[in-house]
Amino acid sequence: MLAAVMRISENSWLIADIGATNSRCAILSGQSITRVKIFRNDAATSLEALLTEYLAESGATPRGCALAVAAPVAGDTIQMINRDWRFSRESLLALAFEQVEIINDFHAIAWLLPHIGEGERDAIGSATVAASGNIAVLGPGSGLGMSAWIDDCAAMCGEGGHLTLAAQNADEERIIAVLRKRYGHCSAERVLSGPGLIALHNAMHGSEVTSSEQITVKPNDAQAAATLAQFFLFLGSVAAELALITGALGGVYIAGGIVPACAEALRESGFRARFEDKGRYRDYMRRIPTWVLTEPQPGLRGIAYYLAQHNNALASGASG
Repeated sequence: MLAAVMRISENSWLIADIGATNSRCAILSGQSITRVKIFRNDAATSLEALLTEYLAESGATPRGCALAVAAPVAGDTIQMINRDWRFSRESLLALAFEQVEIINDFHAIAWLLPHIGEGERDAIGSATVAASGNIAVLGPGSGLGMSAWIDDCAAMCGEGGHLTLAAQNADEERIIAVLRKRYGHCSAERVLSGPGLIALHNAMHGSEVTSSEQITVKPNDAQAAATLAQFFLFLGSVAAELALITGALGGVYIAGGIVPACAEALRESGFRARFEDKGRYRDYMRRIPTWVLTEPQPGLRGIAYYLAQHNNALASGASG
């Protein structure tokens, strides 16, 4: 039995979607994703400790480790932005992996985009049939991620969540002015994230809340409802900018931890009207579908597609 387990493990990977708040770990063997476990990051002292705990609980001995991380990936050392974790390929190889791959979390989701089925998304708006072409995704969670699938062959990602947030009217100018006075630069992430929703509520009403759930789960509270409505308007503006920048005629997805939990409120909001409100490009925008991504593990599935595409190159690199 042990020999059989080892033969499976030789070709398996520990795959993990490492967010600021939660991390999702699993084992990828061939095309199968198994032994999924969700961790609260606050319970771990480091990423290495979290992965060590997962390996001990799962009993797996994967040869490789592939991570989708909510952080810029621009070298061997990764510093997370919304969590005080710092790690490197070397520190992960020390956990007895033969190979380590690290990509941005929305880079991973970009690899999933061309494979999303009808049952894994909810349409927002009347445009439901996508043209062939690029596909984009943005996701408010602990931060704001963005990426795109380009020319049906490549994943594009960056740090688009930190673009400067623009106002569409005088009310939004006043909100952004309050945020700019408090924080300096007012990025899209400053509003379109869990902490951003709290900051938006304070800027609009001058009252403090301690969690984004106090806003998203209080539809009968007038202030919370106004904050959520404005959040969706800003989301429509930023989603439209992303669609124009990437030429996303294949559609725009909304992922992350916030919006899927209140998709019905999004559908009834001004999001879609704001998304289409591009003057001479209104007809162009009307043809672009927008969806809420309901697939529960997009990062893990995205990593699996990434590894499948890069398997030959990774194997060559390991043996070279």
